[in-house]
Amino acid sequence: MTSLDPISLDNDPVHLAGDGGSVRIEGFGFDPRSFEAYMGEHCTSTDPGRLAMIEHSDTAWGMWECHNVGDELVIVISGVAEFIQQIDDEERHTVVPAGKAIVNPAGVWHTADIVEPFSAIYLTPCPGTDHRPR
Repeated sequence: MTSLDPISLDNDPVHLAGDGGSVRIEGFGFDPRSFEAYMGEHCTSTDPGRLAMIEHSDTAWGMWECHNVGDELVIVISGVAEFIQQIDDEERHTVVPAGKAIVNPAGVWHTADIVEPFSAIYLTPCPGTDHRPR
């Protein structure tokens, strides 16, 4: 990416490639079709990269998710989240306030509850992500 224009990650996420390159994903819809199109165009089996985006949560997540090809870094930038990870058949609850981060390790099911409505930057390996109802 060469543009010096500011990027609104809650509208136009950025693909961070393993080779150090980056691409702004304009017009991203934050829906299953947009994620599939993004992965088909930018992710490969040898370089899944990470999608850098901001999402806003004002209600508890309705499902669990699991990123199978890499760790996800979540940086809470406002509010307070409670992340729940299933590790060794136990639910581990971690309260994460603004300015702090959590890693969701590869292969670990996770979800989130709301302590205060929160916004977070997600650096997510999208290929191979699974979802299940909560």
